[in-house]
This record gives sequence, structure tokens and C-alpha cells, in this order.
Amino acid sequence: MVGHCGVFFCTLSWKAAHISRFGSHFDGLTDGDDPDGDILKFAKRKLLNNKDSLEEADVSGSLACLAMRFGLEFNEDEDSRDVSYKQVERHMRICLAASTGFKKLITCSASEPLLAEAAYQLMLNSSASPVKILANHANLYCVDRGRRGELVASLIIMQARDASLPGYLAKRRWVPVTDFMEALLQPELSKSVLNSLPTLWREGDRDISFCEKFRDCYLWFNHVIKVEDSDVIKPKFIWKYIMRGAMIVCKDNQEGVDIILPVSTGLDKTISRRTVTAITIQVKNSESYGPNVDSRLFHAMDPCRLGMLSDDPLPIIRIVFALASPKAGVGFPPRRERENHRPDKFTSFDIWCAGLSTKIFKQIGGDLDSYVKLLDRSQTHDAFNVSEPNYPLSGDTKAIVGEIRWRMAPLVRSLGHDEIHHKSA
Repeated sequence: MVGHCGVFFCTLSWKAAHISRFGSHFDGLTDGDDPDGDILKFAKRKLLNNKDSLEEADVSGSLACLAMRFGLEFNEDEDSRDVSYKQVERHMRICLAASTGFKKLITCSASEPLLAEAAYQLMLNSSASPVKILANHANLYCVDRGRRGELVASLIIMQARDASLPGYLAKRRWVPVTDFMEALLQPELSKSVLNSLPTLWREGDRDISFCEKFRDCYLWFNHVIKVEDSDVIKPKFIWKYIMRGAMIVCKDNQEGVDIILPVSTGLDKTISRRTVTAITIQVKNSESYGPNVDSRLFHAMDPCRLGMLSDDPLPIIRIVFALASPKAGVGFPPRRERENHRPDKFTSFDIWCAGLSTKIFKQIGGDLDSYVKLLDRSQTHDAFNVSEPNYPLSGDTKAIVGEIRWRMAPLVRSLGHDEIHHKSA
């Protein structure tokens, strides 16, 4: 089974409607209707519970848009369950299972490119960016932020993707890989990446630059799918994520890689397992990973060992996000420069991005505080952040309560009890 690249990159109407829940609505349109405009307007209303635009005070509506684009998972406590109820009832969230009496509800944001496109357009007209809305959202306590920093990385990646688009009214939705890298990193850094040579190379690729190798390669995604099975990051599945317009966030204990961006090698080609490669990303939110390149992380992203690509693999891009690094910097693993070096099994361009910093990521801009807040919330339990929604506390009181709770959990962090006592006094 294959699909034609141009069809899915250039239209949001017929096929997008028929792989979502809006096929019958689309089929009911008359010749005088605007298919793209009408179906997207309908999707926006369904997502916002019959509203045409996202209002700043619409807490549930903004959460629905965020959940649809970033595949947000909700916690299972009582307060979070109530939020899930409302999302299922009014905002197109899917209920997968429920216990007797609905005491437990398992929900998800299903992969629907049309709803994700509607969410993108709704949030584009908002006064704040998605990361700022999420970091300050009243319902953040109910969202599983992950422990690897993958949600923060997904937000960075999606902002770069959005910035690479020609405008939301344009029908083009594919993004050249080179444009994406220029939107992801600051100009001098992206220039270095585009001029970089492969760390590993197959025969004939030794002296070919990143820009030359990926000039005609494209990305197409507008939302996240978090997978539950390692088998779906195999060649027979990866190309299908382009057809759904999705980036992949791997399962929590996935070996070697955390995020995968499928890449098509040309708009004039039929999409199949043999015409798709990937940008693979490993995310670290530990300060032990700094600006110095740790080549072991790239070795762990060996696409042949992980079984990600076909037997005759196309060039791949491997990136490490060391988000908690105290120092910012971009680096490249050393190349083996021997003339008689035996060709490798695959060609790989490797990039090390250290630090959650405006010096590295071009789109962070004024959202740095929001990114730092989300990364911090991914590293510690909500109890230590004093994030009870029903009992809001002032900043000073929250800090005191937080430190008292740390004291009740011995040796869970490096700060000692004597220091806590001293600071509290």
C-alpha cells in the first residue's frame, strides 16, 4: 500500500475529512459550497462546542486545541476526571473505556488531521502562543507532562513547523527540511547545520553537505501521535504517519529515540517505505548532559539496529535535545577522516542541541519562561510544585509549603534537610 505525496500535502478537504469523523458532512456539501472553508469551519465549531473562535477565557476550548495538536494525556485523579468528562462531552475527545459508574475514564485525542488543522488555525489567532497558554493553563495539573521533556521538545518542534509555513490561508502544508532547520535554530546555527557533513556515510556520501542531501526532502505534520508499541516505528508503518500528517512521540521506555519526524524524499514520488526517511530526536532533561557531545546517544539511535528504516536506508538526521544543559550550544560528533574508512551501513547527519535557550532555538523568543516552567513541571511531582487547583496560594506561601513537603520525603533530591530548615527559618 502506498500513497501519492502531492495529494496529501496540497489538500485538506476530501481525504482529510474521510480519515476523520466528518466524511458524511463533507459528502453533504453542495456544488456552491467551499469544501475547504466549510469543513474547517465545521471542525472548529465541533472542537469549541459550537463557537467560531477561541476566546481568551475559554479554558476548555484552549485545552481541547492543545490536546488535539499535542496528543495530551490526562491524569486519572478525581479533578482530572472531571476535566476529561467535559472534553469528551463537548470538545471531541475520545472515550476509550470507562469503569462502572464512570469512576474511571480512559480518554485520548485521536489522530485527526482536520481537527488538528482547525486547532492550529484557532490558536494562530490567539494573543498567546501554545506554550504560553499551556504553561499558564488552569488545567495544567491534569496533564501528564512526561518525564523525558518530550512535551517541551514537541512544542519547540511544532513552533518551528508552524513558522515554516507560508501562512494558514495557503493550501501548501508540506515543509522543506532545510526550511524547518532554519526555523528551528538561530541563523548562524542553522547555517552551520546546513553546511555540515555527515558523521557516518555510505559510499558516495562522504563529502555531501546537509543542504545538498536534503534539498528536496519534506515534512508534513500538524499534530502528535504518542505510540504505545515499538513495532509501529518500523519501515512498514513510518511512512503512514506522513499520510496522517503526524509526528511520532515514542512510548515511555522506547530504546534510543523519543521523537520521530517522518521525511518524504520528494513531492513527485509515491510515498512508501522506500521513499521515506526520518529525523530522529532523543530528549534529555538532566543537567548531566551539557554542551559537550556524548556520541553514545547517537549510537543508540542507530536506525538499522532499531529496525526503523528499510534494508537500503536513505540518509537520516539524528538530533539530541539536551534541554537541561546549564550552558547553551550546538555541536557535531567527530567524523572519521581516514581516506580508507570503510563505508557505513547508513548516512547520518548528527546535531547536538544543548540548553533550553533563545540562543539555540529561534522560535522561543518571549516564551522562554513558559518553556522553563513546563520543563520544570516535567521533572518534579505536582505535590512539590504545590499545584492544587482548588486551593491557590500566594508565591511566598507556596514556596514554604513546597519546602515542607520536600522535608517529608527524605533524600528525594540533593538539597539537604539542614538547608531546608535554614531557608525556612
